[in-house]
Amino acid sequence: MRGGKIPWQLCLIVALVVATFHQHFAWLVERGWRNEYYGHGFLIPLVSVYLIYRRWDELKALPRGAYGWGLPFLVAGLALHVAAVKLDVNFPQGLALVAILTGLVVWLYGWPVGKAAAFPLAYLLFAVPMGRFLVDQFAQPMQLLSARVAGTAASFMGLPAVVDGTSIDLPDYRFEVAIACSGLKSAIALAALGALFAYVVRGALWKRWLLFGLSVPAAIVANGFRIWLTLVLSRSLGSGAAEGFFHTFSGLVVFLVALGALFGAGSLLGCSTIRDDV
Repeated sequence: MRGGKIPWQLCLIVALVVATFHQHFAWLVERGWRNEYYGHGFLIPLVSVYLIYRRWDELKALPRGAYGWGLPFLVAGLALHVAAVKLDVNFPQGLALVAILTGLVVWLYGWPVGKAAAFPLAYLLFAVPMGRFLVDQFAQPMQLLSARVAGTAASFMGLPAVVDGTSIDLPDYRFEVAIACSGLKSAIALAALGALFAYVVRGALWKRWLLFGLSVPAAIVANGFRIWLTLVLSRSLGSGAAEGFFHTFSGLVVFLVALGALFGAGSLLGCSTIRDDV
């Protein structure tokens, strides 16, 4: 640490962070990570800690300096936290916490260390539950897009499908693409997994950014495939087959198909080898 800071100072800082955000931590455990869109949230900090642990020797060997760059992160994080508490909104407090942690790393260890630890710190943003915000902003567009993708695929395969907004009509069956069927849940989880996958594989930076960028479209296409398969089952075996066991576990189908597509894209781009430092 800068200037040989002694452990009690770091312990004091940790205690202050915990005291400042204790209500937010309680909310995360009791409600935030129990949200249907963020059941994976508790895993994200564990991944970040592991990534830092794997690079610990490298981080300790980096030069110290430019500690002052941590102050803007600290000020911005504290200001956002105060505003979020005053307005009684929860997810901005998560953003504030990430900003404060980033500022503390730079302030205590220096900018080179903060830069090297940028991904594990930024990855914590995927643990911030923004389910309601994302639903309000993206659920309906994804419903419409999923209906269009599935309806087009069904028509291409010879099914007499007619898309009407978020509904897909067959002669004897009507499928409504509800919010739960929009693919948003899979897109959120796959974005987090796609970011991690793009970070740990070897490859040119632009290829890894492309992999991350493909994670959400892969989830949307996979969700369209699920809806298309539902239409095929209803046409072939009746609505009971489409809405029974398959409908219950189709979310897992979406995620596995999208994950397979992402790994396939990584292979095509030559990004299939894991880096040694992770």
